[in-house]
Amino acid sequence: MKIALSGNVHVIPEIMDVQERLIFLKHKVVPAFKYVDQVIESDEHRKKNDRSLFLRKIRNCDAILVLNNLEKQGRKNYISGCSFLEMGFAHALGKKIFLLDGIPNVSYKEEILAMKPIVLNGNLERIGNP
Repeated sequence: MKIALSGNVHVIPEIMDVQERLIFLKHKVVPAFKYVDQVIESDEHRKKNDRSLFLRKIRNCDAILVLNNLEKQGRKNYISGCSFLEMGFAHALGKKIFLLDGIPNVSYKEEILAMKPIVLNGNLERIGNP
């Protein structure tokens, strides 16, 4: 399965780890960030272009995997604004949506549930056959 990875820039090490594990499980992976230094890039125009390119890549994937294993502002399973938008884009395209961990208790929880994400509870093998 070809999977686009979505995650907050604060979980870059986890993104790299998940990418390696998915490749080991014979999946094709499209990372959110082309280069690790992209996260510290100060050129807003370049960041916008990179994000636009990633949205186009989602179109060519079978699924999106949101790495929501971060706690932020006291909220477990944090989903960033960008990741939430990417989930909506994937949903509109009819793509599968996987969440690495549970659904966060946030004001837009119903919107997340409406997208029918598959919660992996940290188990990447639940994704299934490539």
